[in-house]
Amino acid sequence: MGAAYFNFNDKLLYVYEEVVDFGPQFFVTRSLYREVNPKYILSFGNVNDEYIKVLIDTISPAADITTTTDTARSLPPNLFLLSVREYPFETCRALLSEMTLSIDADNTEVEKELHINSLINFDYKLSVYAAGALIKYLDKNWAYFTSDRDDLQFLHIYQISMKGHVLMDWTTLNALQVFQQCSHDASFKRGLQSSNREGLSVFRLFSSSCKSRLGHACLKNILMQPLNDMNELNKRLNFITFILNPGHQDFIESLQDNIKSLSDISSIYHTVFVSELGTPYKDHCELLNEFHNSVTAELIGLENSISNAIDFSDTKAFGRPVIKLGLDQHLDAKKLRRQDIAKHVTAAAKIAVDQLPNYLHECAIVYLPEMGHLIAIKEWEPNCNPEELKELGFQFMFTLRGTIHYKNPLCLELDESLGDINAEIIAHENRILQRLSSFVLKYNKDIREPLRILALIDALIAMAKVSAQNNYVRPNLNNQNVHEIQDCRHPLLELVSNFESNDFYSGKDYSHIKVITGPNGSGKSIYLKQVALAIYLAHIGSYVPAKTANISMMHSIHSRMQATESASVRLSAFMIDVIQATQAIHNGKSNSLILLDEFGRGTIKDEGFALLTGVLKKFQEKEELCPHILVSTHHQMIINYLPQSRLVDHLKMAHSKENGMLLYLYKITKGVSSSFAFDIAVEVGLDEAIVQRARELFKNNTIQPLDNYAKYTNFGSEGELIDFLKNVNISEPNANN
Repeated sequence: MGAAYFNFNDKLLYVYEEVVDFGPQFFVTRSLYREVNPKYILSFGNVNDEYIKVLIDTISPAADITTTTDTARSLPPNLFLLSVREYPFETCRALLSEMTLSIDADNTEVEKELHINSLINFDYKLSVYAAGALIKYLDKNWAYFTSDRDDLQFLHIYQISMKGHVLMDWTTLNALQVFQQCSHDASFKRGLQSSNREGLSVFRLFSSSCKSRLGHACLKNILMQPLNDMNELNKRLNFITFILNPGHQDFIESLQDNIKSLSDISSIYHTVFVSELGTPYKDHCELLNEFHNSVTAELIGLENSISNAIDFSDTKAFGRPVIKLGLDQHLDAKKLRRQDIAKHVTAAAKIAVDQLPNYLHECAIVYLPEMGHLIAIKEWEPNCNPEELKELGFQFMFTLRGTIHYKNPLCLELDESLGDINAEIIAHENRILQRLSSFVLKYNKDIREPLRILALIDALIAMAKVSAQNNYVRPNLNNQNVHEIQDCRHPLLELVSNFESNDFYSGKDYSHIKVITGPNGSGKSIYLKQVALAIYLAHIGSYVPAKTANISMMHSIHSRMQATESASVRLSAFMIDVIQATQAIHNGKSNSLILLDEFGRGTIKDEGFALLTGVLKKFQEKEELCPHILVSTHHQMIINYLPQSRLVDHLKMAHSKENGMLLYLYKITKGVSSSFAFDIAVEVGLDEAIVQRARELFKNNTIQPLDNYAKYTNFGSEGELIDFLKNVNISEPNANN
């Protein structure tokens, strides 16, 4: 599979390296869509192709829940299917190789092509095809996608890869509460995408400590793109360790003070300043050294050029960029002329006062663009007639906030002699700014790379703060496919209640499959989530909530934890369960994590039990290639149907009884639990007589008739029963009641 996408805001083109994506689920495509979250999608094919069907299912609003069946699919309005005949490969390849980047505007055609070839590997034919088709389609339909009058342009091209990414879908991210969008509290704002807010989630936990918008966006990308690249993860972990060193706290505070100002053109100034600030520490931390090297001599020269050109103090006062004196001789002459105008206007104001009637003692001469100079006089009485001064040569123009504005011969003389000097200065400054913008665009990559690293630094500082506040520990990463987590905790639930930690050991000399039994509310599902979150956090380069953690690099994380039925997807909860489990079977590798929470509960008990047993046996057959699997279930009898193997451990949630009441301890222990259904029924207030009768039925004991029904069933013969029925008095229904 080859893919490419264009960012409208940044005007950047991203081209993915080719990757193998197996059907029928095409899990890589699903993960790519989740990470990029595009507004529009282009693809080759027709609605009958299996790949296009999966693409439609992924784009559909219910894609967060599951996929649809093989019913008829309608093409979403944001999916466009291209014809191979209209977009031949050679044409697309030529468009990509001959495209012009902003930095290459002054280069020759040969130099442009050499630069493009240095950025893109043209051996990836499918990726080149995707990028070329995207360029052609955008050029042809640019007006459809944007109201911007500017022509389509590309500031830079980046080649990226999905090879180091952990595959996850939205279902798993939502089940683990990595993200949790909530509707606005105000009912009239609900349903608007812009009014949604983040609920209790991992993203909200970390983002509260981010200082900049760039860091906030980077943190979201980090959470959406877990990695299994050990070098990149250790680089992030090393920086968090550096942050948590008490001797570096003053430096980190200064760093964040500058990072929070990354919002406008002054970001270049702050970038250079932060580089100078971090120079003494660049040998202590790989990420700081990478940032120091990203600040090139060109960027420093660019910062000097901007500082020499723009007066940032006047920029705030005027609300627009203001050019410094000394940069342009002609502009300086106009600004000096504007200063002289102030003197002329003061003298003209004195003359205008002498021309006013005796009952007016003051006036002012103001300048408005396009209207020129005007005489401003405050209303001399309520509801005064502004035409009273017409005989004196004052032409009424308008009234604004109690001030009447006039035009007279003196104003016309000022307009003629002084001209529209302010408009001339603004136009002159705009011409300089346009040249400066073109100059800055040539160094787009020099600006973006250090800003990218600064955004990552801001996100990692936020993660480090949360780690310090909640006693997280640095995970040890390995490639031996073994997990050893001691005293693992749930990062969200431990914030709102007392939380019991649990251990998790899997792979190598430990079992691969954990079957956990226990009653509702005992903590089975929470255990699955806390283990998955610990492994997930390690794959974004974060510390984890545990005492110690030795975590292996994962290929993918799958879950069957929630099955929300939807009117837009004609599937039952059980069908959704099966589809999600099927995806785990198809895509699960030996280094995958699979979570199955009460799989099969949406159908008849025996059939659900048989399916769960069959799925686990299928994984057992893989032996050493079996994924890491966590299963919670109420089927205690499963221990009798799964073959005895070192791959499988049967665990239960510990409990105790105090004064006849069931007390959950939320600790994992060896063994198989009872359901405690009768104890729970008593605790929630169900009549004890009903519970006792249920116990007798469950034990298959002979039961006695209930007392209140005995008198109706104590008949010696059929004749007595017939006589009883004949004498039953049933009142006639009253139509008036």
